[in-house]
Amino acid sequence: MNAKHIPAWTWVWSVAMGAAVALAAWLTPTHSMVVPGSVDLEAAIPKAFGQWTHMPTAAMQVNLALKRGDDDLSDQVYDQILMRTYRNVKGESVMLALAWGRQQRQEVKIHRPELCYVAQGFTISTNRPFEPIGSPGPSGRAMVATHPRRVEPVLYWVRIGNTISSSAWNTRLYILSEGLKGRIPDGILVRTSQIVRTTDGVARSHELQSAFLRELVDALPTEHKALLVPVVSDTLAGLSR
Repeated sequence: MNAKHIPAWTWVWSVAMGAAVALAAWLTPTHSMVVPGSVDLEAAIPKAFGQWTHMPTAAMQVNLALKRGDDDLSDQVYDQILMRTYRNVKGESVMLALAWGRQQRQEVKIHRPELCYVAQGFTISTNRPFEPIGSPGPSGRAMVATHPRRVEPVLYWVRIGNTISSSAWNTRLYILSEGLKGRIPDGILVRTSQIVRTTDGVARSHELQSAFLRELVDALPTEHKALLVPVVSDTLAGLSR
């Protein structure tokens, strides 16, 4: 077919498609936001700090990821997971769960504990805001998960890039905003929990977990602290290919 006989709409369509491809390439994030240096949760989080010492226990923590049938989806979301139980000088125990993902995208991002607990047979009886350690504003959650065999008070927050995410919608907007700047934020779930006998122990448990988290964050050097809470500037967050 001679070029002069090609319909005008074909040229318009071709130009539009080319522009769309170019725009998509321009909007595709090319840098990952990660904390300085390589991330190694096992090495970064001390086994002893303040009045707390890591103590292996037979108590099973609630899984950090949703499941699809018999498949554990943790590997699809997280690059590293750390789960430990610490005991203080009074014999009180707190379970710590950290789940870090190098790249948080719209289709692959941290699962919030509400979903994970419910997926594993728990009922969320209380879920209120609380102020994460080192981050002003009630963007963390204090919740109580109940099961026929246990009552589990939980504290958690989700750091995405240089912010504490207050909701799934907030997370989507932040990831989109960073993507438009050509950046892919990393993210981490910081969760503590404790098994108590009755709901009468919930308030005390939340106080204990808050004290534990404060001591943990205070014990970390700046580069490791940036793993758990937002850093004060983008300089610490760093940008790497």
